Amino acid sequence: MPTEYLPFTAVHTGGAREINFLLHEQTVNAGHVGAMLEALLESISEEVQLRGNVSDGDVLQAMCMALAIRMHLVEAAPDAVRAMVAATLEQADDAVAESVVQPAGRA
Repeated sequence: MPTEYLPFTAVHTGGAREINFLLHEQTVNAGHVGAMLEALLESISEEVQLRGNVSDGDVLQAMCMALAIRMHLVEAAPDAVRAMVAATLEQADDAVAESVVQPAGRA
């Protein structure tokens, strides 16, 4: 299977990031991955705006708790799931670190 990427634009107050996420070899539908990523980020932004005074730590903690729950709903060996999550998180973090940042107001 050829290496596939999910191009994604993350818009934030300082501008935008153009990110090329490496997809896991078992990805079935890149469109679904992109749509869920967008929905998750939009939902988090809405909750932060609604609640106010939400720290980055609060957001990361909630995300980690949700990930842990989803990990235990996967019908696979727990060690295999942990390894896949760790590898995928590292690849995603690398992709964001290598992303191109477009400052606000530039097109």
